[in-house]
Amino acid sequence: MTARRLAVAIAAGALAFASAQAQAQAQLQPKAAATTAGQRERVVDATFKAWDADHNGVLSQDEFREGWNSVRRRADDKVEATLHAQFDKIDGNHDGAIDAAEYGQLMLVQRAGKSAPALAIFDRNGNQRLEFDEYLMLVAKLAAATQAPKGKAP
Repeated sequence: MTARRLAVAIAAGALAFASAQAQAQAQLQPKAAATTAGQRERVVDATFKAWDADHNGVLSQDEFREGWNSVRRRADDKVEATLHAQFDKIDGNHDGAIDAAEYGQLMLVQRAGKSAPALAIFDRNGNQRLEFDEYLMLVAKLAAATQAPKGKAP
C-alpha cells in the first residue's frame, strides 16, 4: 500500500471514529439537543485538525496513533473517575474501603446474586475490605462475567 493510500485509509478511519464518537456522546446525553449532521461534521473536522500535528492535511500513522491513544486515555480517565465516584458512594462510612456490609450493596454483586464471588477473592491484602485497586479488579471480573455468553466462563 502506498504512503498516500495508507494516509487516506487512516484519515477515513479517524473520521469514521470521530463521527461515531460524536453520535455516541449524543446518545449518552439525552437531555442535550439532538446532534445534527452539521454538528457531527464539525466534531469530525475538529478531531482531524487536532490529530494532524504537522497541519499538512494528511494523518500519518504516528499522528493517528497519538490521536487514538489520546482518545483512549481520556476515556480511561472518565471510566476511572466514574468508578471512583461509585466506590466513594458505596463506602458509606468513608473509610476509604468497602467492607463486607457495603460489599453487598454493590450493584454488580446484587446482580450476580448467589453466584457473586466472596469479598475475600478480591481482598489481596487480607484486611477484609476492598481498597480502590481491589474494587477495580472486582468490577472487571464481574462486568466480564455479565457480558460473557451464557454457559461460557469469562
